[in-house]
Amino acid sequence: MPRVVFFIALRQLWDRKLLNGIATLGVGLGVLVLIAISAIMSGFQVKFINSILKISPHVTIFDKQLRPAPPLLARYTDDFIAARVSHEVPSDRQLRINRPEEIVRALEQLEGVLDAAASLNGSALVAFGSKQLPIDLRGIDPSRQDRVTPISAYIQAGSFRTLDAAPDGVLIGTGLATRIGAKLDDVIVCGAPLGQQLSLKIVGIFESGIPSVDQNRVYVVLRNAQAILGKPDIVGRIDIKLRDPEVAVRVAARVEQMFGYDAESWQETNANFLSLFTQQNTIINFVVGAILMVGGFGILAIQIMIVLQKTRDIAILRSVGFHRSDILAAFLLQGAVIALLGAALGSVGGHYIIVALSKLRTNTEGLVKSEYFLVYEDPLMYVYGTLFALLVGLLASFIPAWRGSRVEPVDVLRGQLG
Repeated sequence: MPRVVFFIALRQLWDRKLLNGIATLGVGLGVLVLIAISAIMSGFQVKFINSILKISPHVTIFDKQLRPAPPLLARYTDDFIAARVSHEVPSDRQLRINRPEEIVRALEQLEGVLDAAASLNGSALVAFGSKQLPIDLRGIDPSRQDRVTPISAYIQAGSFRTLDAAPDGVLIGTGLATRIGAKLDDVIVCGAPLGQQLSLKIVGIFESGIPSVDQNRVYVVLRNAQAILGKPDIVGRIDIKLRDPEVAVRVAARVEQMFGYDAESWQETNANFLSLFTQQNTIINFVVGAILMVGGFGILAIQIMIVLQKTRDIAILRSVGFHRSDILAAFLLQGAVIALLGAALGSVGGHYIIVALSKLRTNTEGLVKSEYFLVYEDPLMYVYGTLFALLVGLLASFIPAWRGSRVEPVDVLRGQLG
């Protein structure tokens, strides 16, 4: 009987191939739109998040003290590290992280932490020729910082290692270099209201792919940043790299509890953007769902028409031994076939659209910089598109299938359709 039901379902589809083809195209269009829009939205989101994770720490400890920390930090692995962290307020009242070296050593013993590096950042001014611009100054220990945020991977000119060797070296972004008209080996002047003015030689130019970073950030060794900002011997932050960036929120909470300083995960730092991405995805899913539902209504209309036109045929099938479940299965099978064919067409079309878009040159600069149109092809998009199309097809077929299965052969053959 199942083979006969399958044959009948396919025969019904073939008999109305034009209408069923239109319904299939409707479902396919919905799947195509779902895949294409998801790839476009995911392309920007994935590029932004990957860029952030490469150039920014996963967790940052700031110099804001939340509460006094316990005298003993904790027990890490098999060793007992009694690193006493003093939180006495210094006489100059400047915010700082006390005993940062001990905190860094303690952090490196935590499970899931790959590296940690102390640094100091602040606002300063850079001058070159007649141009003067505000900058985000970062004072770092180059070798340690590069293990947390691999700046050396983004060097376009010069050498990252020279920053550690040269006492007056500086790294600037490509955007800032363009804005002030400076190039490698030029000397720029950096200063801040409460600190010193230092003449620094450009030993490297980097490009992270994030315009806001490339246009504003400047890296110097820690002691030079302390001199420029007027904060001698002060560390203002500790950057942490994790084995799994997704657990950053949990690690930040644990670090706060251990050391008593404010700690922030990369998700919290970029909460506004991540929240915007979530809202965008919700809107897109709603729009695409509506398109697929329109395709589902096409299936519904065709199936209802078949039931009305084939009532006598259904009654004959019932009279020769077909069960209600067989009739129900036949109509549901038709809806599933239309949905799966539509999903296949939409998936193929969506793939080719993604390929075409990925080769489209745009040279965009916004939150992230890209030479080509940003798309991200996730195999799960095809799975979700197919499953959603199948669900819509089955739901759209259920009402006419149920109606057809309730046909009583005696009533129909007597000409008394109930």
